[in-house]
Amino acid sequence: MKSIKGWSDWYVHPFTLVYLFVSIVNNDFYRYFSALVIVCIHEYGHYYFAKKFKFEIDKVEIFPFGAFLSLNDFGMHHICQELILLLGGLSVHLPLHIIIKVFIDSSYLLEVNKLVFVFNLLPIYPLDGSKIILLLLSLFKDYYQAIKLQIKISLLSLSILIVLYNEMSYLLVYFYLLYANYEYIKEFRFMIIRLFLKRLDGNDYKRYKINKKICFYRPYNNIYVIDGYTFKENQMLKKLIKNLKTN
Repeated sequence: MKSIKGWSDWYVHPFTLVYLFVSIVNNDFYRYFSALVIVCIHEYGHYYFAKKFKFEIDKVEIFPFGAFLSLNDFGMHHICQELILLLGGLSVHLPLHIIIKVFIDSSYLLEVNKLVFVFNLLPIYPLDGSKIILLLLSLFKDYYQAIKLQIKISLLSLSILIVLYNEMSYLLVYFYLLYANYEYIKEFRFMIIRLFLKRLDGNDYKRYKINKKICFYRPYNNIYVIDGYTFKENQMLKKLIKNLKTN
């Protein structure tokens, strides 16, 4: 995988170069490359806020069908920072729409811009829509249960998408989304454990959540009242980790 000069954490997948070559051969380079540029601008919206909020960036991969920002610590930052990061990618499409309409006047690029925006709103992991749903669910559901529901919504939505748009040209996209969901299902418990270990050092949330059961609400400072005793969040985290390992 080749990195982009001057952008050491941006990588172009070899298949992307193949697709670019094929588009040149088929005299379709402008359409393919301009669509890929719009996708990369979307991803840069995420990348900008990841840098601003000091996320641990693994890499940005540019695939034939899109780009993906990989973060090692998504889920560890303040929920507001993560929401802004997600909206950062989606928000670029309005100024892009204006620029294309005023200066380029291309109905094709307007359509691509709209499709990229709508596609990323789908509640399918790892798309923005799925991650936004998780952040919203975590406001009122136990975090473990919120992720389980997020996964169910993601798989159901992906199944519907495949049924409605069962064309060979989408096969690579579907394969990637299925693989991403498979990996997420395998790893999400470890992600939660990492969050619990980080929270042992405290958290930045000012609002308190009183829990009468051993559960965890991510965007709150959790207080537990169990059997007449009161426990702070950091006193219950090891118990939460133990429960998670047995689920």
